[in-house]
Amino acid sequence: MSRVYVLANFGGPRSLDEVEPFLTSLLTDPDVTGKILSEKLTKKLFTWIAKKRTPKVIPQYEAIGGFSPIASDTLKMAHQLQRTFQTPVIPFHRYLPSTHQETLSHLRDSTNQEVIGIPLFPHFTYCVTGSIIKFLSRHLPNIKWRWITNFGSHSSFIQTWISHLKEFFKKNKIPEDDCVLLFSFHGIPESMSKKGDPYASQCLESFGILRKAFPFSTTMLSFQSRFGPFKWLMPYTQKVCQTLISPKKHVAIVPLGFISDHLETLFEIENEYLPTLRERGYKAHRVPAIFESQHWMPALHAIVQTSTQTRPEQIFSRNFGTTT
Repeated sequence: MSRVYVLANFGGPRSLDEVEPFLTSLLTDPDVTGKILSEKLTKKLFTWIAKKRTPKVIPQYEAIGGFSPIASDTLKMAHQLQRTFQTPVIPFHRYLPSTHQETLSHLRDSTNQEVIGIPLFPHFTYCVTGSIIKFLSRHLPNIKWRWITNFGSHSSFIQTWISHLKEFFKKNKIPEDDCVLLFSFHGIPESMSKKGDPYASQCLESFGILRKAFPFSTTMLSFQSRFGPFKWLMPYTQKVCQTLISPKKHVAIVPLGFISDHLETLFEIENEYLPTLRERGYKAHRVPAIFESQHWMPALHAIVQTSTQTRPEQIFSRNFGTTT
């Protein structure tokens, strides 16, 4: 049986015109909002919130060039994988609704093929990876899906980050023993973690492996991009930057949970976290996301070829574990 791959990602706006539909699609997803309201009320309330937030968010996208690199990066990865595997690799952008019909149309022609989903998130959470899997299963029920649910502790992913960080130290002339490595992950509401979401434990596992590779640096873990009034996974990156006390001169923020640079790295880290650290006397740096590493695509090839694949019904069972 022939094989088709789906390279699934968040889908950032490709232009300023897409900011509002992107925010609306994101915020009206009940998996993201935590299902605190009925589906009807969720759609109505968060459509209004998205509309209100758009004028505040557009200047942030303007500051990083007027678009998010996620969509184009995903397309580049899909093309490279397709050349390598000599089989179709279809990109999917979860929160770019204008792209959905084309993707679904391509996949409807794949009902007699083996379809492997590859979410470009190193760590699994039901509110992102789970939402992608449910969306595609719901719209394409005749496809027998299998998914690579996470790869945050895969040896190729870890080794790529080690090489990426070593090269960053060398390029920027940062002594490893004079640097704080602040590994920053995207946060999720703490309530989701308490309900059994494996995301936090997977982030801790990746961090635990990587910190051993940098014994001379101070290593810390934090979570960023909190939204809304609820408590999210802690410690918050912003708070760590405000309170950090270290004799070391350099602080490098490492976006370990992100494959591509986008608003959370290019704006949030650059414009909110680094200035805070610099005001407090540190030499602060943002490490580029792993997509910028020359080692990433070979690592992704290895991840696709060697990772365990999981069926959707297993993912949404009570016994779904933290590693695959």
